[in-house]
Amino acid sequence: MLTRIDHIGIACFDLDKTVEFYRATYGFEVFHSEVNEEQGVREAMLKINDTGDGGASYLQLLEPTREDSTVAKWLAKNGEGVHHIAFGTADVDGDAAAIAGKGVRVLYDEPRRGSMGSRITFLHPKDCGGVLTELVTGADPSEH
Repeated sequence: MLTRIDHIGIACFDLDKTVEFYRATYGFEVFHSEVNEEQGVREAMLKINDTGDGGASYLQLLEPTREDSTVAKWLAKNGEGVHHIAFGTADVDGDAAAIAGKGVRVLYDEPRRGSMGSRITFLHPKDCGGVLTELVTGADPSEH
């Protein structure tokens, strides 16, 4: 089922400033960056380490690109900080269905495109102890 913590998503108002904080403070470098128009975010993935299953663990920094995006609404309500936790899986479809079978609401009917070509879905925070939880299957397990 779930194989690792894939990433921790951190919402921020200024991506460049936040990247510089993590670079200067911890020495983390940007592994990948992109704009996800569907999600309405500009993001940077900071690679923390490789994992035993061929994947990696990241910090995902998220800056909204429009006011109606989920991250923008979350920032307006909560301010900057941890937005979600993501678990890596080889089978986002199967694991989402299995978790839904345990009474947890899955937010997308079908997984969507995530960072670096991954497939993602989210679990409702009210069903996960207040934590927005993402399931991620990387586009290429050797790269993610």
